[in-house]
Amino acid sequence: MRNSNRIGAVAAGVLWIASGAVNGGMTWNGYLSGSIGAVLPATIPTTVWAQPLPWPLVAAAIGAGAVALAHLATTRAVDRAGTTVVGGWFAAIVAGAVVGLAADLVTILVSLPAPRLQWLLNGLGTQAGLGAYWGLVLGWLPAVLAKRLGSAPAETPTRRFLVPTLAVLALVAVVAVGVGGHRGAMIAAVQAEAIAGGFDEADGALPDPYAEGTPPPMAAPGEPPADPTLCTSDVSTLLLGGQDAAAGSRSLSITLLNFSDTPCTIEGYLDLAFADQNGSELPVVFEPGSTTMTTDPGVQRIEIPPQGSAVAFLGWKANSTAGALVGSTLFAAPYPSAERGSWPVRTDVVDGSTVSVTA
Repeated sequence: MRNSNRIGAVAAGVLWIASGAVNGGMTWNGYLSGSIGAVLPATIPTTVWAQPLPWPLVAAAIGAGAVALAHLATTRAVDRAGTTVVGGWFAAIVAGAVVGLAADLVTILVSLPAPRLQWLLNGLGTQAGLGAYWGLVLGWLPAVLAKRLGSAPAETPTRRFLVPTLAVLALVAVVAVGVGGHRGAMIAAVQAEAIAGGFDEADGALPDPYAEGTPPPMAAPGEPPADPTLCTSDVSTLLLGGQDAAAGSRSLSITLLNFSDTPCTIEGYLDLAFADQNGSELPVVFEPGSTTMTTDPGVQRIEIPPQGSAVAFLGWKANSTAGALVGSTLFAAPYPSAERGSWPVRTDVVDGSTVSVTA
């Protein structure tokens, strides 16, 4: 005769996948989507099925394995002889709740860092409750099957802790695969959105939302010039101009517009920074000076009349961008310590580029 506990555990794992797969398929196609969960709970969230292959298949298989091991560990604890349907049924409820709780932990981990503690705990218990409900509604099936086909197990004491240990490892695998699948789905979604928006892989590496880095600060350290006529943000604004290219060189203009009714003054160079396609600050050297396409007149005090403007130019040498981090957002302020504005740009400024700036 076959071991009834093992039969029930395997049946529970298969039923876990079947319930999630049928629910996902019917919900995806709009069949009884509002009521199918009452009889076939969504043991595998729809967000998992929406992930790129092979994550859904791996997640389903590991989840089923975790259910089977948790079921086996529970039956050995509460019904070692495997002779009662109630014991197997209870094991299905416990297994579903425990594996569901592991899925809830995935939701918490992928939400880090959460802005508020209450947001971090939102959803905790959702999949755990659903898993317990699955065991309550369907858990009797593996129990009845095990009762009819199996026999009481005869396990040796040396293997007493093997199944619980494997069950814990399976739950850890559920969390790891869940987090990995979520990351893969997020990366795929962000990159697909970038391509749909016109991003060309020849212009740089596709964005990665999990890339390490720090965004540029919204203001550079320093004190504003002690000038009462300074072109501050309440009387002026920066406008991004066009780009130009010639003979391996690039240029870009930025205009400071005085929109007030009185003159304002500016002196020195713009405060600048680039962020790459992942939003992290790109290491770029900004230096005053001219290029083959731009001419720097040097530091001078410029008075901008009402409704008038002054223009500064950025210049750099052309770079290869295939697979590289590139300047995708330009941050600028009229002077250090002023709050920076930003614009999305398409440039071939890369890590280590030198960008010349005119006054």
